[in-house]
Amino acid sequence: MRRVMSFLMRLMGRRTCEDVVAVLHDYFDGTLDPKLATAIELHFRDCPDCRTFSKTYGETIRLTGELATDDIPEEVRNRVRDALRERSNEGV
Repeated sequence: MRRVMSFLMRLMGRRTCEDVVAVLHDYFDGTLDPKLATAIELHFRDCPDCRTFSKTYGETIRLTGELATDDIPEEVRNRVRDALRERSNEGV
């Protein structure tokens, strides 16, 4: 049923929360098709959860963009990198 609703919403030009999350990175870096970006913004207007999530996502991007990589100790960078590798290997 969920797939049917998602399909119908897309036919009507509306997007599901899953659709929004899938393209959020492109939305924030400005590479999303303008028509799709408009549809996403309409979704934000009607969906407080996605609106809140996108604000948090955008703020995270802004804050991490201000953080110089030199400010992160090498030991911490290595631990984060190792944890991400380990986590990505769990899905394999």
